[in-house]
Amino acid sequence: MMMALLLVTKLLGFLKLRIIAQLFGATHELDIFWAAFTIPDTLFMIIVAGSLNAAIIPLLSSVFHKEGEEKLNKFFINLMIVISTIIVFIALILLIFAPQLTNFLIRSDVSQSILNFSNRITQEDFKLFVDLTRIMMLSPVLLGISTIITGYLQTRREFFVTSLAPLMYNLAMVFGPFIFVVGFKMGVTGVAVCAVLGSLLHFVVQIPTLKKYLTQKVVLTWASIKRAVNDLAIWKGLKLAVPKMISTIGEQVNIVINTLISFSLVAGALSAYKFALSLYLFPVNIVGGAFAQSVLPELSAKSEQPKEFKEVLNKTVQQALFLVLPMVSIMLVLRLPIVRLTFGVGEFDWRATILTSWCLVFLSLAILGQTLSQIILRAFYALKKTWKPLVAVGIGILVNILFAFLLTNFFSHYYDWRPILQQVVEQVATANGNGVVSVIKSFFSDLFVWCTTRGTSDMAVGGLSTSLSIASFIELLLLAYLLNKEVKVITFGETIKPMLKKLLNGILMAVGMYLVFRLFDFKLDTTRTFSIIILTIITSLYGLLSYWLGSKVFGIEEINYFEEKVKNIWTKITDKIRR
Repeated sequence: MMMALLLVTKLLGFLKLRIIAQLFGATHELDIFWAAFTIPDTLFMIIVAGSLNAAIIPLLSSVFHKEGEEKLNKFFINLMIVISTIIVFIALILLIFAPQLTNFLIRSDVSQSILNFSNRITQEDFKLFVDLTRIMMLSPVLLGISTIITGYLQTRREFFVTSLAPLMYNLAMVFGPFIFVVGFKMGVTGVAVCAVLGSLLHFVVQIPTLKKYLTQKVVLTWASIKRAVNDLAIWKGLKLAVPKMISTIGEQVNIVINTLISFSLVAGALSAYKFALSLYLFPVNIVGGAFAQSVLPELSAKSEQPKEFKEVLNKTVQQALFLVLPMVSIMLVLRLPIVRLTFGVGEFDWRATILTSWCLVFLSLAILGQTLSQIILRAFYALKKTWKPLVAVGIGILVNILFAFLLTNFFSHYYDWRPILQQVVEQVATANGNGVVSVIKSFFSDLFVWCTTRGTSDMAVGGLSTSLSIASFIELLLLAYLLNKEVKVITFGETIKPMLKKLLNGILMAVGMYLVFRLFDFKLDTTRTFSIIILTIITSLYGLLSYWLGSKVFGIEEINYFEEKVKNIWTKITDKIRR
């Protein structure tokens, strides 16, 4: 049910982005919007989203099961008051000092000495950035309060309404632009207003269900704040959340740095990266998010039973991997038609399509790492070992920052290094041992230059995607290693061997899809939308069929589980039709 709602939510999310792409394309004005969105989003991620999964849900669950409903409600009210006070206070500070913060990020000597993008930031851009930041600062306040409610309701096993909340947010983002951008001619400011409206709906839709369990009103007064601050359980929860908050700060630093780097690239680079990022996050959130969200309460309940804990974690990891691999293959092979069908309308031209699909090809590889990392992180949270994963997350952040700088430079020489690389390969192949060393030395010398100087190719934006992929896999490996040191959950027979079979099946699916794609690409007129749809459907159906057959041949257990699920759903549907 959660995956179904998440699927609808994400489809609406794509529709939202398609509308934005139609209205603005991959343009400088939209780049300013995405950059301004980073500050309020950072506030929300650090204060609320960063702590919710790490500490709040396990604590709420623990209080509920050990101390009962009355204690749970008291703890929740105090938590709401403390988090609301903190987030409102910080939001006010950022709202007041938005010009100074913007000036530091964009015009400081440090930023200019590293990135040198002042030639792309005009005085009008500066004002728009500040205005957008101030409008959207209301969003983290509303979403922050709403997300705490989400944690409380999930503890009560109310997953439907908590999955409905982000759907309402996306509905506002889908229909709002027609009112504020098209109707009132507000430009990207209209999109910012839609974000605030969506945050309000995210909050409001959960209130009726909350009232079912909570009769006492949450009121911000000096007495209630003092009472909440004196609640030791709150500080215990915040203490557990500190490591996750720190790692979230690091992750947001990643986003800020990637945003700043994008302003040193061509106009529209940030928008292309953001569009590709939304496609990449589709399988990550649909599969990884749903599994991670639903498994956390179960892992928390089994945290003192190592055998059961191991079984639950391995089962979840294998099921998530089984579902996400075909999505990766489809996205990798069909990146161009997917981008064209999703965003290719209005102002979103062919150049924007190429840039977005170029980012997507590298981001596709990060889907595996990010999906599994979400689940393994929940295992740490369930064990209340929130400091340990900070090491892996921190290293992943540093890797991403380093490679974002090196690889954007590298890909900015895209039209220079490809022929040189081809020449090196030919020279090595024909050298017959003579002069190979000098050729290789020359190549590495050129490679150093490519990675440390900026060229002119639009393809530089691909460096942001590649660095994220590299960092996600390094983070996953470190998280798995640290978790296995804590609890022996990863073994060759139960974890590695089933993974290898699934990965081989996914690779064979991708190779077969590529051959089918190339075959029909020559036969169909892909300048027409109908032909692109036919090509996408045929290639995807072939891929899914080959993945299913491969699962049977390799004896992948999950195929039987999901076949049974599909049969049960089909039986229920047919029974209802007959009635």
